[in-house]
Amino acid sequence: AVKRAGDVIPQVLRPIVELRSGSEQPWQMPDRCPVCGDPVVQPEGEVAYYCTNASCPAQLVRGVEHFVGRGAMDIEGFGIRQAELFVDLGYIGDLADIYTLPWDEIAALDGYGEKRVANLRSAVEQSKGQPLVRLMTALGIRGVGGVVAESLAEHFGSLDAMMAASTEEMESIPGIGPKLAASVENWFSHEANRRVVEKLRAAGVRTEMERAAVAAGSQPLAGQTWVITGVLPTLSREAAAALIKTAGGKVTGSVSARTTYLLAGENAGSKLDKAGKLDVPVVDEAELRRMIG
Repeated sequence: AVKRAGDVIPQVLRPIVELRSGSEQPWQMPDRCPVCGDPVVQPEGEVAYYCTNASCPAQLVRGVEHFVGRGAMDIEGFGIRQAELFVDLGYIGDLADIYTLPWDEIAALDGYGEKRVANLRSAVEQSKGQPLVRLMTALGIRGVGGVVAESLAEHFGSLDAMMAASTEEMESIPGIGPKLAASVENWFSHEANRRVVEKLRAAGVRTEMERAAVAAGSQPLAGQTWVITGVLPTLSREAAAALIKTAGGKVTGSVSARTTYLLAGENAGSKLDKAGKLDVPVVDEAELRRMIG
């Protein structure tokens, strides 16, 4: 029997023995991956079990799904179905192959016409310009989500610098402990992963922080706190936040008396109202670009 506990979490109360048929068998965690057959391990101190085969097709499919997702490279029109199909057909053998897909062959597939392929190809090309933070999140390094990726990107500035870093240097970054530092170093220590980075670079994917907006030794938004709301004309919120941070500013999620500027686009909501009450200056995307230079 299960009940809803704490408004969210299911709580197991007891087994319902009277509903058993007598054919039940105790459940055991598989000791081999059901897809590739390689051994399954549970790292010490962790709850999850993992397939040990880095080339496992199921892992690759989910890795591609994560890479193209909204929180990562944000490739519109590319989801789990495309990941499964392209891996199954041999078009994708690693994450970097997303950028060298055989588009003519894909256009000939059932359900894929010229327009659909053109849109997907365009989305893949556009993703090459995503900020380094998104690429680092997309790589699927265990423990590296958006917040950690941002800390690493700000400190190292490029994937090359990160690959060359020691665990000691990583541990010196606020919020990066020994376990996380070891996870990052371990990922980059594998030759297959280093090849992926090289292939991504060769394909034109950005592997360094964008610093062009900031003059050498100058950060025009240093010491400023920004909040972003609404839909901007050309920038996603993530891209706008990256520009602000590159120029020395800080981006937070809520307007307060300590907010320096509110960057507002269309359909701005309660944050715009609060900025008015607190006399926080409101600027648009064009003004932000002028301020950065």
